[in-house]
Amino acid sequence: MAGRIPPFTIEDFTLSPEKRAEICDGLTERQTFMVNQWMDLHVQLNKGNWDAFDVFFDTDKMTYDNPNRPDLGKFEEWVTSPMALYDTFPPSAYRTLKAWGKGDDEICVLCHHHGKHTGGPYMGVQPTGNQLDVLWFSWIKFEGDKIVHIYSISDVLSMLIDLEVIEAPQPVDPYK
Repeated sequence: MAGRIPPFTIEDFTLSPEKRAEICDGLTERQTFMVNQWMDLHVQLNKGNWDAFDVFFDTDKMTYDNPNRPDLGKFEEWVTSPMALYDTFPPSAYRTLKAWGKGDDEICVLCHHHGKHTGGPYMGVQPTGNQLDVLWFSWIKFEGDKIVHIYSISDVLSMLIDLEVIEAPQPVDPYK
């Protein structure tokens, strides 16, 4: 399993008002709004409600950067990824674990994506039933109430190992 995610249940992906307040502790009112927009987006992603995206994104301006997915630059390209993940890794659940803010238009979030490889092939590997647990950081820029840019970096190596796409022995001490 990716990183060191403490034990969890699928119910942990429904963030209570208290958990949301804990995640936003120390943020300004505006930063809290942006983080809550992000967490509200996860609620819709977890339902597969693609029609709700207009609430969260300026779809004409939104851009996406991720060194692992250079093919997903514009909104129309990026949106295909959560849709495919939803079908390939049900229950495909997202949650925010931590959040930071800068000014009135930027946040950074640490997130967790969970699912099981049961819905279809991934990178040529037929469904294995293996659990998917990916941690990632996103830097998110807003204009007004809408997301206009996301830069994400995720633990793709652990994901590919967990999904049996690649084998990678992990050394205890790589310098020996």
